[in-house]
Amino acid sequence: MIIDAHVHLPVVDGCISLQQKKERLLLEMTKNQVSKCIVISDSDITSPIGTVDECVELFKDAENVYVVGGISPFFDYEKQLEKLEGYLEQEMIIGIKLFTGHEMFYLTDNRISEVYDLALRYDVPVLFHSGWANSQYSAVSEVAKVAEEYPELKLVCCHCFYPNICDCQELIRYSNVYFDISSIADDLTILGKVESEIKKLIQMIPTRVLFGSDYAGCNQMHHIELVRRLGLDKRTEEVVFEKNATRLYLLK
Repeated sequence: MIIDAHVHLPVVDGCISLQQKKERLLLEMTKNQVSKCIVISDSDITSPIGTVDECVELFKDAENVYVVGGISPFFDYEKQLEKLEGYLEQEMIIGIKLFTGHEMFYLTDNRISEVYDLALRYDVPVLFHSGWANSQYSAVSEVAKVAEEYPELKLVCCHCFYPNICDCQELIRYSNVYFDISSIADDLTILGKVESEIKKLIQMIPTRVLFGSDYAGCNQMHHIELVRRLGLDKRTEEVVFEKNATRLYLLK
């Protein structure tokens, strides 16, 4: 079984409905033999990849698709916090996403403590964007401060600080920090180095690295093939592809 722990609704040319975007995602999962996925909503109040309200409504009857709700301190923050708590109470979302770097706020921003407290109350992970431009907002030092202040909080470093995958090693001492490999497999110019660093990370902490693709911004099959090329033993491959996400997100 493969669980893609990091996908979004596709953004495509032309005007298509949310239902059509859902169908494209489900078709991609079937094509690539992905059994379950976690759809991450945007943090904005309108978005082509879906707001939390839209994603929850779209997948409320899908047994193999789960939703993580995005939130931003810049858009009706208190209202969004209240909304996320309602969805957590109803078990309609399984985590919270911070778009640090895409948005200009730090993981240690005092306002975000309310997100961490909310996640702790409902025992769900907080995901955060890392890597690329504006990487200072979720730099290793920022993650370390949050991991130390909230040792029971489950943190998911999306994209593994790409392209600087080796930065992940500075955080492996924090048992509450996890890593998803989404969006790291598409650039062929540095793919060999990326594969080497990811394999090393998995060998160090096999129970804290999750499979993810960042579909539809990235290619789902490219990420599946990356994991299969690593030469992991069958048990470790299953852990990365499925078991880590099942355990971390408390999937049924």
